[in-house]
Amino acid sequence: MRSDSSSSGPSPIASAPAGSLRETPVRAGFRLTLRQKILAGLAAVALVFLGARTARHLMFFESTDDAFVKAHIHTVSARIPGTVQEVLVDDNQIVKKGDVLVKLDPRDYEVQIKAAQAGYSKTHKDLKRFQGFSALDPTERPVFDQYQANALIAEADLTRAQLQYEYTNITAAADGKIGKRGVEVGEQIQPGQALMALVQPHPWIEANFKENQVAKIRPGQDVEIEIDAIPGHVFHGRIDSIAPGSGSTFSLLPPDNATGNFTKIVQRIPVKILIEEESSRDFTDRLVSGMSAEVTVRVR
Repeated sequence: MRSDSSSSGPSPIASAPAGSLRETPVRAGFRLTLRQKILAGLAAVALVFLGARTARHLMFFESTDDAFVKAHIHTVSARIPGTVQEVLVDDNQIVKKGDVLVKLDPRDYEVQIKAAQAGYSKTHKDLKRFQGFSALDPTERPVFDQYQANALIAEADLTRAQLQYEYTNITAAADGKIGKRGVEVGEQIQPGQALMALVQPHPWIEANFKENQVAKIRPGQDVEIEIDAIPGHVFHGRIDSIAPGSGSTFSLLPPDNATGNFTKIVQRIPVKILIEEESSRDFTDRLVSGMSAEVTVRVR
């Protein structure tokens, strides 16, 4: 019987050289190098530091970026009707209290003064005729009273005419800077018509804090102020006062939550912050009403 050829040949595994089979090493556990350990430790310390700093900030400070530079702004207007004869200022010009800004044509009011002076002179002459008598006849008493009343009316008319003549010179009500000039020579203007704006110096900050932040804020607390238009400089100030109502309370159409569906919205309360003169002395010309700011109040 012929034997099977497969059983007589050498085994493939047995015939392979012993050195050709590479042993798979047993992988050891993951170990950090010294450098990695140091970096991990530094990262942990940094996280702890940042967490502590954030917790301290939340505990001792209140901040908001809903803040703006504010200033007193007067609307310059006429008190009498008239024609503009001369405009003596331009936009962005600095003026002092009492400076003449606009002159109106005074001729109409000069005529009124002359007429009032004539009436004043006549009524006082009539009155003096009766005052020269030691005693008045009873029938003349009503005439005397009428002359006396006419003299008082004429005096008031003269005073009013003189005042209106003075009003032809429209002056600055305070120190400040002119803005939004909207009047030209030759225009016919009316009482109360806005001619230009006068922005006073010494601005302040109005910061709108959330209502849950205001609980910690008190007048007199120190404030750090950063203004977007003046990067790199920190202004110092203090809390002056807290508004008696939220911003929406004083809006043109305050919300009415008494009817319909209600969605609670966190309100913001305006807080007035005065800027210390020492920290703003070199920036008075750069602080403009309406600039955005970020404020941080130390509440403890």
